[in-house]
Amino acid sequence: MATTPSRGSGRARRRTRTTPRRAAVPIGSRAPRCRTRTSREAGQPAVPAPADRWTRIQQASGTLAALGTLAVIAFTWLSIQQVNNEHALTREGQVTDRYNAAVGNIGDDSLEVRLGGIYALQRIMEDSSRDQPAIVNVLSTYIRSHAAKPKKPAPGRELDSDIQAAATALATRNSDHDDPAHVDLHGTDLRNADLTDADLTDADLTDADLTGANLRDANLRGANLTDANLNRAYLIGADLSANLRDANLRDADLLGADLYGAFLGRADLRYADLTDADLTGARLTEASLRDADLTSADLRYADLTHANLRDADLTDADLTDADLTGANLTGAKR
Repeated sequence: MATTPSRGSGRARRRTRTTPRRAAVPIGSRAPRCRTRTSREAGQPAVPAPADRWTRIQQASGTLAALGTLAVIAFTWLSIQQVNNEHALTREGQVTDRYNAAVGNIGDDSLEVRLGGIYALQRIMEDSSRDQPAIVNVLSTYIRSHAAKPKKPAPGRELDSDIQAAATALATRNSDHDDPAHVDLHGTDLRNADLTDADLTDADLTDADLTGANLRDANLRGANLTDANLNRAYLIGADLSANLRDANLRDADLLGADLYGAFLGRADLRYADLTDADLTGARLTEASLRDADLTSADLRYADLTHANLRDADLTDADLTDADLTGANLTGAKR
């Protein structure tokens, strides 16, 4: 009779079956992870992280804000430029109106209206340098027209107030803005005029009558004073580095005057006070200096050829290298 294997014997056979065992992992090591493919490697578009998206939005917002600010600045600048241009045009129009009104006033019969026009022109010269040359010409013409030198001047004549006002306006201007104009007062009657500290640089004063005029500290550098009458003129401290050929400076007060390099050929300087005057390099050919006071005057390198120095006072005058060829020194005090 056949025997049935017992359950214990089968369990014993299963335990004796050999199975592969997993290799042991060293202590402290980590099992390698399986590398997964990213969306980029898989050929799919990359999706930015939420943080990167917010950063880009902030950058775009900042750029738009900067562009907006620049646009506002540009618009503001253009607006300011437009306003400035409009103001400039307005000012020019106002100056033109003032100028036209002033020129009209100086032709009025009333002295008060004429004076108002002269003062208005003077103010315009101060406010608008571009209009100064035109105003210099207008005022010069006004003086020549209203104060022409008479053939027989009346003695003791005082200068009219409107002529004095016009002369003062010219004398006190800033000559840096004259170009291309210049003060032209040739042939005018300016006797007893007050031109203290006047700026008459390069002025044309040919044949002008400046008898008794006050030209203290005046600047006449480069002026043309040919045949001008400066008899008894007050010229203390004046710069007369000018053309004074045939000028009448008889009895003129030239104390300390600057006549450096002045052209005084045939000038009449009789009885003139030239004490401490600077006549360095002055050309005094055939000039009349009879009885002139040249005490302590600087006459170095001066040309005194054929000059008349009869009875002149040359005490302490510096005549170093002066040319006295043919000069008359009879009775001169040295």
